[in-house]
Amino acid sequence: MWPELLAVSFWGGIVAMDTTAALQIMISRPLITSSITGLILGDFQTGLFIGIFLELLWINELPVGAARFSEGNIGATAAAAIAITCNNLIFRPVPSTALALITAVPVSIIGSYLVEYMRSINSRSFDNIYASQHVTIKQVSKAHLSGIWLAFLLGFLLTGLSTFLFGYLLLPWLIGVVPDHFDMFFSRFGITFLGVGCGVLIYMYIKNVKYWWLIFVSMCIGLLIF
Repeated sequence: MWPELLAVSFWGGIVAMDTTAALQIMISRPLITSSITGLILGDFQTGLFIGIFLELLWINELPVGAARFSEGNIGATAAAAIAITCNNLIFRPVPSTALALITAVPVSIIGSYLVEYMRSINSRSFDNIYASQHVTIKQVSKAHLSGIWLAFLLGFLLTGLSTFLFGYLLLPWLIGVVPDHFDMFFSRFGITFLGVGCGVLIYMYIKNVKYWWLIFVSMCIGLLIF
């Protein structure tokens, strides 16, 4: 348990750093981070599945500059870890995955508030530096590295605590009291998330009016592949 939890938490820290603080090589996108979480925990298929659904949900969000956004990257990382760890305990993949998808939303919202708090800490740190009479490169570099470390710590703790709380404690207990024949009901949650993701895509097409025809091209291609 603990080695896997530590590995996932460490990965969550790297994901948080990649979002805005450092790297920014797009490994923090839900599709990528969930898939790698699946590889870490030995269930790539579940990680990829969750990544696809949550990528659609947060595809319209870009962590650019000081814009406020939900921490869908951490939410996706935690959701994949929660689904896999929960299923490894109770061997019921459908409700484990469905409820993990739901937990991704509150985890991402909590993450967004923590990022706001982290930004305020970083802002005060730099204000104190600029208020001094002699600003040195060492001071600025130290403050910058502290901000990167704070981002890592945020992702590490939020991913680890969410996985432990939901993946090892709450969801296994909750699913355990629900009879097995209700598992097919939980499968509809995945369809719901898919519908929300498609709604986001349609909104993006409509918002960019001159590209409205792309939605019909995509539908035709999808029908041909199917």
